Amino acid sequence: MILPSLAIIGAQWGDEGKGKITDYLDKTADLIVRFQGGNNAGHTIKVGDTVFKLHGLPSGVVRKGKLAVIGNGTVVNMDELLEEMEQVSKAGGSLEGLRISDRAHLIIPLHKKLDGAEEKYRGNKVVGTTKKGIGPAYQDKVARLGIRVGDLLEDKTLRDKADFFLPYKKDLLNMLDAEPCNCDTDMLYNKLKGWSEKVSMYICDTSVLINESLDEGKKVLFEGAQGAMLDIDHGTYPYVTSSSTCAGGICTGAGVAPNRIDKVVGCLKAYTTRVGEGPFATELKGKEAEELQKKGGEFGVTTGRGRRCGWLDLVVAEHASRLCGFSSWAITKLDVLNDYAKLPVCVAYKIDGKETKYFPASITKQERAVPVYKVMKGWKSWNDTESVVKGGYDSLPKEMRAYIQFIEKETKLPADIISVGPDRKETIDRKKDWWA
Repeated sequence: MILPSLAIIGAQWGDEGKGKITDYLDKTADLIVRFQGGNNAGHTIKVGDTVFKLHGLPSGVVRKGKLAVIGNGTVVNMDELLEEMEQVSKAGGSLEGLRISDRAHLIIPLHKKLDGAEEKYRGNKVVGTTKKGIGPAYQDKVARLGIRVGDLLEDKTLRDKADFFLPYKKDLLNMLDAEPCNCDTDMLYNKLKGWSEKVSMYICDTSVLINESLDEGKKVLFEGAQGAMLDIDHGTYPYVTSSSTCAGGICTGAGVAPNRIDKVVGCLKAYTTRVGEGPFATELKGKEAEELQKKGGEFGVTTGRGRRCGWLDLVVAEHASRLCGFSSWAITKLDVLNDYAKLPVCVAYKIDGKETKYFPASITKQERAVPVYKVMKGWKSWNDTESVVKGGYDSLPKEMRAYIQFIEKETKLPADIISVGPDRKETIDRKKDWWA
């Protein structure tokens, strides 16, 4: 049985262009579901002259008539979500279809304080977090101390949780020698009550909603945040996020069984970037890095930080594909590589003199990895993107097609989507019927 579901997962360290690909594919979807992460994600979607910069909201809010679902595996900063909702409404988006899982966990302002305090406590061994409170919120979830979205609907539960939560966190801040919190339990309770009054109409059991929609034959698109290399289990630990970013995270983070997921598209940037600390085998330095960063506009949507830039790493791509079970690639930002004479592509690592095509678990081995490159010929830019897209895949420069074909051959996966610009129209779709 073919199920009407489709997932978009980042194959690198995030910032692969998932927002654009999700927006392109969700035109025929009924539900768009975020299943992990929080407002540490950043998806940029360009619709005509309007640019939507989303952090906590699913990409479906830019289209009317869609259900945009925040699943149970996410953590939600209500203050920032409400601000984002207002911005989306003003820009012409739609919140009518917004649904928030009653099982999702809340990011409390104290979580942000703790995030900064914990990072400071690490000294010179920082992880490079966005300091949005994501990690501490997930810590509370696992420690069974968290406040859930559904708690906003129950007044006594809110009061009980505020009475326990605040003294506990104040003690923790004191232990970390951090700036003290001057709020009291009444202040926290009142903030939570204020959130309840503003979002209660959006709260529901989203697992039931998603599964019933699939039973009815509705099309469900699962939207990943960050990327596979930031997965809490399979990424470059400890330089990772706090949630399951691989395709398996859909099951726990959206409340669906594995057999409910049909196709998984890997979003692969034509080169590699990452934000924050951690190993990066193909990283460029100096002027080369600055040039690629400038050409690609590689500055974080969430933090504004400049992204570290490097060549495409197919060891990383293999790792992500194996973990997520990709059915095909959506290759993005190929246009950024226009006018490079040569393009190195990493096909293996040499670690302590031994060559491997598999990504190691050891952080010290990752740091010692030396990339083995296959150098591809570059291609010239074009003047009219619209005509290139209209002409389809065969109208791309032959060297670009050779680059794409090399990725397909090495990874044993087809490149079904080719993105040659930020706008949803600047997309070559080689599959067409994604729900068949």
